[in-house]
Amino acid sequence: MKFIRNLILLYVIFVTNIFAQNTGIFTGRVLDKFSKLPISDAVIEIVNTNLKTGSDEKGYFLFNEVEVGIYSVKFSAFGYTTLIINDIVINTGKPMDYVAELQIIQTEEITVEAGSFIKPVDISVSFKKFDNEEIRRFPGGFEDVGRVVQSLPGVSFINDGRNDLIVRGGSPSENLFLIDNAPAQNINHFGTQGATGGPVSIINLDFIKEVNFMTGGFSARFGDRLSSVLELKLREGNRTRLSGNLNLSATGFGAILEGPIGSEKKGSFLFSVKRSYLDLVFNATGFGFVPEYTSFQFKGVYDINQNNILTINSFGNIDKVRFNNDTEEKRQNNEKILKNNQWGYFNSFELRTIFSNYFYAIFTLSRNYRNYNFSGRDANFKEVFRNLSKEGETEFKSELFFIFDRTTQLSLGSGVKFINFNNEVYSATDTLYIVDPNPVIIPEINFLQDNTARKTFAYVNITNKLFNKLTLNTGLRLDYFDFINKKFYLSPRFSASYSIFNNVFLNGSYGIFYQSPSYIWLVSNQQNRNLTNIKAEHYIAGIEFLPSDDLKFSVEVYHKNYDNYPVSTIRPYFILLNSGGDFESRSNFGIEPLISEGKGYARGIEIFLQKTLIDRFYGNISISLFEVKYKSLDGVERSGDYDNRYLIIVNGGYIIGNGWELSSKFRFIGGRPYTPINPIDGTQDITLYNSERLPNYYSLDLRLDKRWNFSKWSLVTYIDIQNITGRKNITRYEWDKYNQKIKTNQSIGILPSIGINAMF
Repeated sequence: MKFIRNLILLYVIFVTNIFAQNTGIFTGRVLDKFSKLPISDAVIEIVNTNLKTGSDEKGYFLFNEVEVGIYSVKFSAFGYTTLIINDIVINTGKPMDYVAELQIIQTEEITVEAGSFIKPVDISVSFKKFDNEEIRRFPGGFEDVGRVVQSLPGVSFINDGRNDLIVRGGSPSENLFLIDNAPAQNINHFGTQGATGGPVSIINLDFIKEVNFMTGGFSARFGDRLSSVLELKLREGNRTRLSGNLNLSATGFGAILEGPIGSEKKGSFLFSVKRSYLDLVFNATGFGFVPEYTSFQFKGVYDINQNNILTINSFGNIDKVRFNNDTEEKRQNNEKILKNNQWGYFNSFELRTIFSNYFYAIFTLSRNYRNYNFSGRDANFKEVFRNLSKEGETEFKSELFFIFDRTTQLSLGSGVKFINFNNEVYSATDTLYIVDPNPVIIPEINFLQDNTARKTFAYVNITNKLFNKLTLNTGLRLDYFDFINKKFYLSPRFSASYSIFNNVFLNGSYGIFYQSPSYIWLVSNQQNRNLTNIKAEHYIAGIEFLPSDDLKFSVEVYHKNYDNYPVSTIRPYFILLNSGGDFESRSNFGIEPLISEGKGYARGIEIFLQKTLIDRFYGNISISLFEVKYKSLDGVERSGDYDNRYLIIVNGGYIIGNGWELSSKFRFIGGRPYTPINPIDGTQDITLYNSERLPNYYSLDLRLDKRWNFSKWSLVTYIDIQNITGRKNITRYEWDKYNQKIKTNQSIGILPSIGINAMF
């Protein structure tokens, strides 16, 4: 603690003596949220100042001299819902450039004050939104969108080293990632095959404009996932000048360059590269497991003309793991860890064609590719596991959007996805410590396959506003997957929101959701092609209260039924619902005979209080109470691996002034189920599977930010101390076969980090 106190004191003394400039530039554009056409004569007002301006005929606006600081900005226009955007940060050197999108009014009223909590018109329940600044300053977030989302109601995690999203008790494989409307397989370095999590995000925070997160009841536009949709909306680069950014964070260092394409603000680009330095840290501290990674990202936007806009997105990653086996202890520890080398990329091309203020189309071509190289060896360096997999998906989809008489919106779309997956897998006979009553043995597997497949989908969704009070969403989705025997799946969706008063809403939703089995499951055994798509039914109801522009209170209850989940015929207690959150164990890949006989449910209540930043204080309080149960092949109802029972998360911050900001986060989470270990021989009795619980988890994170400004560049620094109490939370128990005793896997305790971000 003395070291941390001295570190903070040194930081305060250093940054307080930096000479600061006073004003910066705020510029941007106001667009129709539906059509993306410019809105002229919109009024842009910086809250709590006397600064106000209007947008020109192309929607652009400009404030030349704004005192540096953090502001809320109000955007209003005739016929549109008023929008308040918080956390607009004005620095010197680099202008703040923001594109605001106003939603057309769906009532007979002329103006509507909606403030900071506007939802998409086709979403009624389970919706949360973050903007860039909220993610950047989040304590313990490491500027990683996944770690920030883990603070929301109903979202738990595996351990402090991973950003998997466990949404309402579901597996980490049940989440859909979208990058500007295009699906991405996984947005993380060292991603888990067939799932969506990893240790750290590939996506550069400076690209993110806002994040929309739906934890259930999402519309028919979104398919092939059971639990959530994480929609990343990326900002455009600056259309008027060249600028850059140098960044050193807790997980790596990188650079960003952005600027205009063409003349007269026709387009822009953003480009970044990032490299980790964890390999230097791990080597210096003597770790036996040494990861390193590199990533790049690009976004380009070009207005072919006012009615045709082309957007290109791309990112890629190269991830490697090295092992230091210079001691016997390191060799023994590394025996349990798989080598996980992988590389991949994501590309998308979107053409938005605007036919009128009330009719537009989006055509999207995207490509995902992942090359996995997993390998496991025993203490004698003999290979016992090898998984060389290449998975590629190329998708084309077209979508049409209409508005009829302001009260009705129609969206419909279809798409086709071409899939190729090549798998070379070898797994030696694996004798598990589970006894039933004899030890469970997974037989040897050795195969090489090259397969192609096709998925197609079509959907329609209608939104109606009735009596200025009731909003109805009705949708239907059809999915087809030709690699499995049962190919067609139909998903009805329905949601509603009723305005009791102007600031109180009753919300509800029902829907059926399907997700196809992971490719690695399907190819590991011939009988696995009899698997069907996994089914989940969502029942959701809730109430929202918006007492002011910056405050929201909500209560939501849900029940999620699972059916047709793959279960193992060799391990009758095991369901794939419990997998996807650990890339270190070969038993989690599901490479064994499987059948679609698993069932389960998750149900709970979520309470959420959100205070956005309009003056000096902001914060969230999230309380989730829930249970997760499942039945595998043996028909015994057990607690799911992700049944924490309760999540309590409190985070907030205060703008001290003069560029200083202090924030903190506290998490108290119920212990996950685990199977007790016999201290004599390390075996685990199947009748006791998931019958006990890990100790409860809690941690307190603290963060201090400081901004200062020069005439031509700006600097933001922070010190972020994760788990400041030093509690070593227990993430699992495991058997140490060399020392013949139970070993406790714990977090590392206090973890301080410093970040520097220079903008010019």
